[in-house]
Amino acid sequence: MDRSHHAAWQRLSAALLFAAVAVFALTAGTLQFTRIDLDPIAMPLSTYLRGPGGFWLRDAYYLMAASLAAFAFAGYRAMKRASRSALVSALFMIAALALPIVAYTVLFEHTPQENLARLVHGLAAQTTFLCLVMGMLLWSSRWQRSASTRMRRTGVVLAWLAFVQMWVLALWKDLPPGLTQKLLIVLILMWLGWAAMQLRHDIRRG
Repeated sequence: MDRSHHAAWQRLSAALLFAAVAVFALTAGTLQFTRIDLDPIAMPLSTYLRGPGGFWLRDAYYLMAASLAAFAFAGYRAMKRASRSALVSALFMIAALALPIVAYTVLFEHTPQENLARLVHGLAAQTTFLCLVMGMLLWSSRWQRSASTRMRRTGVVLAWLAFVQMWVLALWKDLPPGLTQKLLIVLILMWLGWAAMQLRHDIRRG
């Protein structure tokens, strides 16, 4: 891929990532206030995938999956050659493949396949969180373009906060699952917004 195609791909990936973060945050945030039948502190975000507004949230999941797949390639090229990691790209690609499964399996509620779908849904959700957070940690530490130290530190801090929150969600069962899961999602969205900024920074530097 020549330089012009590389820049165009990064520009597209950054725009798609920004759009996915904005759409996801707006859709999920709106549903927290409009779905008065659900307790936003107790109910995880997956509960909002069905019922009123569920269609829009599922579409936000699919858009996010597409943006993660694009970032898997663009993020790889944004690193210095010596810092590139196929593992990092693979982690984001796996998350991109698992996220639509999270959204789609809720549609099997009240069907003969409900138990299997619930199992697959849980595994896909855990896979998405694990791959995203580990990919965030690795990409943040490897991104070595000439951004400021403060800018790089922001991504590392967000990634580590998400890592800690992921284990809080997994291990601290006494906390409301909706609150702990949504805090993790907010940290991931913030990091993805930061990553999109890094792609744009890379484009500006040529």
